[in-house]
Amino acid sequence: MNAGEYVETMEEAFRELGAGRAVNSLRVDTCLPLDGYTPALKQSTQAHIDALPLDADPVYAPATMAAAKQAGDTTYRLKTITGGYPACGMVAVRISTHFDTQTELDGMLRRVKLPLAPGWQFMSMVVLLSLETGEVLGMLPDSHIQKMRVGGTTALGVKLLARPDVECAGVLGSGAQAEAALECTAAVAPLKRVKIYSPTRDNRERFARMMTERIGIDVVPVDTPQKVFDDAGIVLAATSSYEPVYQREWLRPGMHLGIGTLLEDDAATFSASRSVVVSIKPFGGSSDFVQNYVAGDKRGPTFGQLINRKAKEFDWDSMIELGDLLNGRATGLGRESPEEITHHINNNGCGMQFAAAGARILANARRMGLGVELSGDYFLQKEHT
Repeated sequence: MNAGEYVETMEEAFRELGAGRAVNSLRVDTCLPLDGYTPALKQSTQAHIDALPLDADPVYAPATMAAAKQAGDTTYRLKTITGGYPACGMVAVRISTHFDTQTELDGMLRRVKLPLAPGWQFMSMVVLLSLETGEVLGMLPDSHIQKMRVGGTTALGVKLLARPDVECAGVLGSGAQAEAALECTAAVAPLKRVKIYSPTRDNRERFARMMTERIGIDVVPVDTPQKVFDDAGIVLAATSSYEPVYQREWLRPGMHLGIGTLLEDDAATFSASRSVVVSIKPFGGSSDFVQNYVAGDKRGPTFGQLINRKAKEFDWDSMIELGDLLNGRATGLGRESPEEITHHINNNGCGMQFAAAGARILANARRMGLGVELSGDYFLQKEHT
C-alpha cells in the first residue's frame, strides 16, 4: 500500500466510526516493572540492555540509546487494542510488547523503547479475524502498518482542515511516526518544501536527506523548533516527548496543526482555533483512553497513565471527531476562512484502523500471491470457550 491508500483506508474507517458502524476497545497496557521483584529476571534483562548496541535502533541516535541504557528503571509493557467494522469484513487485534525506559534528553522527559528481542528487534503484530466465520484470516508484523495508519489519519486531518493551497510544511520529530505523517501528508497536499526539527542534529539531517528522496520534495533541517513554524501552512508533531513541543505565540494565521499525542499538546493553545478536531473522544463514561494494569508500586507513571492524566485536562464536549466531519454532522466546524487556525489531535489509536489497513493489505497480498499460507486448523478448536 502506498501513502495515499493509507489515507483512503483511514477515511473509510473514520466515516464508518462516525456513522456508528465501527467498534473499538480501550487500549490495554499490562505493565510489569522489572525492578526488585525477581532478581534473576531483572539481571537477565539488564544483561540484554548492557549488551544493546548504541546503533541497534535505526531511528534513535546513539546518545538517546546511551541515555536509555543508563535510565535504570525498565518496564515490560504488553499493549493490546481491538476493533473493526462490517464494511471491511474483519476485526483486528493488535499485540505489541515494549521494554520502556523514561529518560531526560535536552531538558525534556522522553520515553525510549528498547529492542531486546533476538537480533535487537521488537515483537509487534496484527491478527485479522473474519466477521463471517470468526477464523483467523491473517497475521501481519505491525511496524509499517502501525506508523502508516497514524500517518494516514494525520493526513486525513490535513485533507479535511488545511488550506488546499499550502506549499510549505513543518515537522517536529524525526522518527518513524514523523516519516509516515509527512509521507501521507505529501500525498494529499501540494507541498513544495518542508522544514524539520529534532533535538539531535544527526537525526534531523538524516530525516531531511531520506524524506527528500522518498517524497521528491525539498526537506531541510532547522536548528530550533520555532523555525519550523516560520512560513509553514501545516505543522506536524510526531515526537516521543512527554511535554508540549510548541508554544502559542509560534502559531500563524491560516496554519493547520496536526498533533500526534495528547502529551505533545498544550490545551492553552486551543483558544487559537475556533474548533479543535480529535480522532476520537473518550468513551465508556470517563476520560481514560488506556486501561492500565501495573504490578507493584511503580515510582514513575506509565505512558498510559500519563495519557489518561493529560486527557482529564481537556474539555472533550467542546471538541469534534473526524467521523463527525466525514458524516456532515459538524457543519460550520471545519475550516471557514483562509486565515483560520485549525487543529487536529490524532490522539488515540483505534483497533478499527488496523482492521481497515489490514483488510486492504490482505487483499493486495492475495492478488499478488505474497505471504505464507498456513492451515486454519492451527487456530481452530471444537470446544467453545
